[in-house]
Amino acid sequence: MPFKKGQSGNPSGKPKGARNKMSAERRDYLRDFLRKNEEKFELQLEEMKGKDFVHTYITLMNYVLPKPATTELKEVPKLEEFIAMTREERQAVIDGVQESMNDEQQ
Repeated sequence: MPFKKGQSGNPSGKPKGARNKMSAERRDYLRDFLRKNEEKFELQLEEMKGKDFVHTYITLMNYVLPKPATTELKEVPKLEEFIAMTREERQAVIDGVQESMNDEQQ
């Protein structure tokens, strides 16, 4: 029995943070594969030099380090307005931007 347009068997939708089952299986497979080949990979890394090593190192860092969040700034004054402000007003704007960035990261 097909669903009506705009309706599904799960009206509340996919829960936030729910992982795709196939992705979990692939992730487990890759994790096992990497563990089995750690020594071989490290030996090959030690043989790399120059740009190849740096490129590989940076590529691997992208999978380890968290990606910076994209932040949309609201009500930020134009440069001319910012320059014309007093020191205290500029600091208040900076504090507000830092506070909104901290809120988004939490």
